[in-house]
Amino acid sequence: MKAILILVVTVFGLPFLGLSQAELPKGPAHFKVEFENESILVLRIRLDPHEKTPLHQVSPRIVVWITDAHLRDTFADGKTIELRRSAGATEWVPAQKHSGENLGNKPIEFVAIVPKGKSDDAEHEISSH
Repeated sequence: MKAILILVVTVFGLPFLGLSQAELPKGPAHFKVEFENESILVLRIRLDPHEKTPLHQVSPRIVVWITDAHLRDTFADGKTIELRRSAGATEWVPAQKHSGENLGNKPIEFVAIVPKGKSDDAEHEISSH
């Protein structure tokens, strides 16, 4: 499994929406590209117990939780929220800048479905959330 340098959310991110799989950066969160074409990127992301990600920017995406999750998101303004998600839950995650932390004693895993295309953001990020 490959690792990515995630620059933001609790579950978490990286700067590469336009990059090919070979160009993906490496870092603390484990990921696997499940599917990619000109329209969409689908990533399976895993965070080890108590793993933290640095502050990063993420583009809008759908997240499907594969495992139950207990995590903390910290945003650029310092605000924090604690989240619990159940396996099978699906949610929309808007563009945001954050860092994340797996608060549990087990790995957490989710799938991020990231649309490609034009956006108001100058830089796109992929995140574990």
